[in-house]
Amino acid sequence: MSSATPTSPGPSGTRTDLTHRLGLRRKQRRRAQARLVAWIAVAVAFAVALGWLIGFSHVLETREVSVEGNEITSTQEVLDTAQVPMGVPMARLDVEAIRQRVLSLVAVADVKVTRSWPNTVSIAVTERTLVFQRVADGVYQWVDTDGRVFNTSPERVAGIIATTTGDDPSMLGDVATVVGALPADVAAGTDHVEADTIDHIVVFLADGRQIVWGNADKSSEKAALLPTLMGMEATVIDVSVPSHPAIR
Repeated sequence: MSSATPTSPGPSGTRTDLTHRLGLRRKQRRRAQARLVAWIAVAVAFAVALGWLIGFSHVLETREVSVEGNEITSTQEVLDTAQVPMGVPMARLDVEAIRQRVLSLVAVADVKVTRSWPNTVSIAVTERTLVFQRVADGVYQWVDTDGRVFNTSPERVAGIIATTTGDDPSMLGDVATVVGALPADVAAGTDHVEADTIDHIVVFLADGRQIVWGNADKSSEKAALLPTLMGMEATVIDVSVPSHPAIR
């Protein structure tokens, strides 16, 4: 009995198989492209909806303003100056413009304006720090480290009093530099400071001694001399030239 010899696929069978595989690949590519287009459409729709929600809808509009950090400046004064528009979408608020308006308040040194979602604008105020007080026109002026008068009070508060000839900001700033450089124990024992000119600033201690400071230059060097000089017998301590201090 003779056996049949198996035959391999001919050219026609090979072409059919290749055509089938190419067809499957084309279908897969079309499906992948369709899925990509669908995802893009969904993403675009989501972005448009989100943009409308944030930038134009009433859901995230400004409804409230909170103020913190203020003690000298009243909350109402901050609100009136900030001029935060109500009913405007939070994302469209010009927070820098709000910040600049609040910075115009004399007692404000810095301010941070943030959006507290969904509907509140938060204003955090940092007020100027009292360095010394100055009596003028029957009231106590509060002066900060920049020599800026930022508050007045009918009564004295704890701290150093200074008298100056005139209210030039540069002179007040120099006095603030001197007061700020005083060691804590010296500041605690200071009765007052006098500034006839910017080159003649004198610290008067409660025990009757004087520290002739001169101008505000090299104040840290001058302050560093005080622990030694204060222990010496003297009524006047002169540190106006820190390289050649003197006592008498």
